[in-house]
Amino acid sequence: MAKFHFLTLALTFIHCFMVIHAVIVRNLTADQRILLQFKHQVVDPQSILADSWTTTRSICNWIGVSCAAKHSRVQVLNLANMNLTGTIPPALGNLSFLASLNLSGNGFHGGLPSELGQLSRLNTMDLSFNLLSGEIPSSFGSLNQVVHLNLQVNKLSGAIPGGISNLANLRRLGLGENELSGSIPSSIYNMSSLETISLFSNSMSGEIPDELCHHLPNLQRLDLGSNEFSGHIPTSINACRDLQVLFLDNNRLSGTIPTSIGNLTTLRVLILDENLLEGEIPWEIGNLVNLEVFSATNITLTGLIPRSIGNLTSLIELYLGPDELQGEIPEEIGNLGSLEIFSAANMSLSGVIPPSIFNISSLRELYLQWNNLLTGKLPEMSASNLEQLHLWGNKLTGNIPESICNVSKLKVINLGANSFSGHIPNNLGNLRFLEKLLLWKNNLTTHGQWSFFPSLLNISSLTHLDLSVNPLGGVLPTSISNLSKSLTVFSVAECDIGGTIPMEIGSLNNVILLQLNSNNFTGSIPVTIGRLEKLQFFSLAGNQLQGSIPHHICGLKSLYELSLEANELEGPLPACLSELTSLRKLNLFSNKLHSAIPSSFWRLVDISEVYLSSNYFNGSLPPDIGNLKVVTRLDLSGNLFSSDIPPALGRLHNVQVLLLSHNRFQGPIPESLGDLISLTTLDLSDNNLSGVIPKSLEKLRGLESFNVSLNRLEGEIPSGGPFSNFTDQSFVKNGALCGPPRFRVSPCVHPHPKKTLLQVLRYVLPTFASIIIVIACIVVCIQLKKKKKSTNLTTVEDSIPLKEWKRISYDQLSKGTEGFSEANILGEEDSIKQTMTLATIGYMAPGDSSLMQEDDEYFVVKANCVSSIIQLALDCSAELPEDRTDMKNVIFMLRNIKRKFLNEVAQD
Repeated sequence: MAKFHFLTLALTFIHCFMVIHAVIVRNLTADQRILLQFKHQVVDPQSILADSWTTTRSICNWIGVSCAAKHSRVQVLNLANMNLTGTIPPALGNLSFLASLNLSGNGFHGGLPSELGQLSRLNTMDLSFNLLSGEIPSSFGSLNQVVHLNLQVNKLSGAIPGGISNLANLRRLGLGENELSGSIPSSIYNMSSLETISLFSNSMSGEIPDELCHHLPNLQRLDLGSNEFSGHIPTSINACRDLQVLFLDNNRLSGTIPTSIGNLTTLRVLILDENLLEGEIPWEIGNLVNLEVFSATNITLTGLIPRSIGNLTSLIELYLGPDELQGEIPEEIGNLGSLEIFSAANMSLSGVIPPSIFNISSLRELYLQWNNLLTGKLPEMSASNLEQLHLWGNKLTGNIPESICNVSKLKVINLGANSFSGHIPNNLGNLRFLEKLLLWKNNLTTHGQWSFFPSLLNISSLTHLDLSVNPLGGVLPTSISNLSKSLTVFSVAECDIGGTIPMEIGSLNNVILLQLNSNNFTGSIPVTIGRLEKLQFFSLAGNQLQGSIPHHICGLKSLYELSLEANELEGPLPACLSELTSLRKLNLFSNKLHSAIPSSFWRLVDISEVYLSSNYFNGSLPPDIGNLKVVTRLDLSGNLFSSDIPPALGRLHNVQVLLLSHNRFQGPIPESLGDLISLTTLDLSDNNLSGVIPKSLEKLRGLESFNVSLNRLEGEIPSGGPFSNFTDQSFVKNGALCGPPRFRVSPCVHPHPKKTLLQVLRYVLPTFASIIIVIACIVVCIQLKKKKKSTNLTTVEDSIPLKEWKRISYDQLSKGTEGFSEANILGEEDSIKQTMTLATIGYMAPGDSSLMQEDDEYFVVKANCVSSIIQLALDCSAELPEDRTDMKNVIFMLRNIKRKFLNEVAQD
């Protein structure tokens, strides 16, 4: 019986084992199927999954996969930073025992599958640093076991879903650096276990809720930086009694820094940069004894730096400015024994720099530049760990202390734009880690011939050496060739250096910027300069250099800006300059360069600024000048260029300043200049230009300065577009220009529209003909009188037979003016005494003197009539248009002459 009982138990156990094993195998097979589907859906460039996730290996031994010991189900999936891409398959939501999912640091894109909300056992989800987009699924509100949810650095959008309030166990919420919008939902108040809220770098807006810290008292980290939050910093912020990190930077917060912030005694990091905050730094800031980082830059702070800041003995980094803080730097800053970085730049601080600052042994970086009112001497230095010293742009005076040479870890010294005087220390070579020595714009001198220079040759790490704008004098040492091979910037501009430029300058093989300008260098440009193949910015301007521009300069293949202006260089422009394809700015003005510009020069199609003025360049400008498509400033003034201005200039659509004055250009101003849509300044003065100012220039709406004076231009000055803003100074000494009085030129004469001869005749001739007919009638009357000796005339009409009136009135009018020949009116004999011109009659005395004797009264009437017509004709042909009688009045006056003539004849 016992044996049977044992056998029964054994069989039952074996059965149960087999059932459980079958379930486990079936479930593992299901998990395996899901992960294999995932494997086939993603791109695996490093074949990490391809080599590990195979059916011949247990799923629990796959890379990135961990199984639960109790159930042997997939519990952890960690594929972080494997460079995987693709979409996240919804089937992952069926890994029902999954407790941790980490796919961060890959290239997954697309939306978040809502099926992931089915992972009821999940306590950690990290999908950060991918390319996921779309909204956060509301189903994530079902992940009520999740403790850590990190979706940072993706492209998620929309608002934070309200269902997130169901995540009662959530402690860390990371949604930073996405494209989320909307405000902080009030539902977040239900997540009382939250310790971290990270919403930085989104587009969230609204005010920071006053109740936030009352409902989330366990908050340790609140990061709301780089959003669009507005309003005040809640005074209730002190309710977050465990808060350690507070980022509120890059928002639109206004008001003052609340004094209640001083109650956050656990606070370690406080960042308030880039807001609309104003007012003073509250004295209570000194209560934050655990504060390690405090940054309040680019906000409108006023008042003084509170002395209580000296209580922040844990402070490691302190950043202030630019703002309106003023007054002295508190001496108490010296109490900050842990301080490593102190930045108080671009403010209005005054007084001396407290010596105690340089006694802080932990200090690594000091930034006090651009305060303008800091004065006094630079204190002795014992800050042994100091690496960065930025004091430029102040009013510091005195010598540079020799003790600076003992701060052995210094990497950057920037004391520029002060009033330091005396000698440059001779032992700077002790600073073996020095990378940048910037002493520009002071009153520093040397012990004799650059006595400080040999020590600099020992600094192999030196990359920047700027001694410009100091009265160093002397000559440039030939030992310059022994400077650091790492040197990229060398500037000794405006240092009163004389002599020649040493040939050893060509040994600075890695230099990018070389400034020797505004000195007293003589001689020629050394040919060794062509060895500086990495040189990008090169200036020799403002010296006394002579000779030609060496062709070796064309070896500077990386050159971006070349400045040789204000020297005594002569000769032609090297044709090989066209090989400098990286050149963007060329300054050669005020030299003695001559000849025509090489045709190859116009191949510099990427050059943006060209200054060739005040030289002796000659010849004409070729059409190829239009190749300079990106040029913004072109100054060719003060040369000997001649011929016409090429229309191809109209292709320079990016040019803003075009100066062609003081040359010998002739011909018209090209119409194409009206196509220079970016032009702000155009100077064509002092040339030999002729013709009119093109109306096309009225299109240049941005033209601010225009000068065409001292030319031979004529015609009307345009009135549209920018011309309404110009003064008479733009047009002086152009003899034939005309326009409004404000330009101080002659007024323009606008002639009446010209009529054709036929139009004039049709308009005027009928009236003239009518008068001529009347005169002819009188002549006929006189002839009849001589024949008939009539003495009973009462009117002219009575003295002429009816048939004669009909003949004159109808027959002659029907023939037009051609019917009124001298023979018809005066007879053959008298016709030669009269001359005819268009629309006027000139009368000459008849040969028959008896007519005058017998009928002089008729002659006087006739002569007066003709005289009136002649006077009217003269009035119509006056020189000035305003003095001419208009045609309407001409007709009226002619009719009066006719009427008067008839009346006088009738009275006689």
